Amino acid sequence: VAELWDYLFRGEDIFPIVRAKLTAQFPGIKFVRYDVFGNVHGPQQRELLADVPKLLREHGCNAVISAIGA
Repeated sequence: VAELWDYLFRGEDIFPIVRAKLTAQFPGIKFVRYDVFGNVHGPQQRELLADVPKLLREHGCNAVISAIGA
């Protein structure tokens, strides 16, 4: 499961909670943390997002959690 975040609001708090809940529900689940993908917002947004499909394949991701906020 890939984590995509725009580094704007509480992802560093929310993602660990989501990871813990999903791991409890689905033992063995694996996550590719948001820092692998970089900040998907801002002046380099187009370039970063253009790389996402390639990175998803490289890391074997079957799902994405995006736009976390509270």
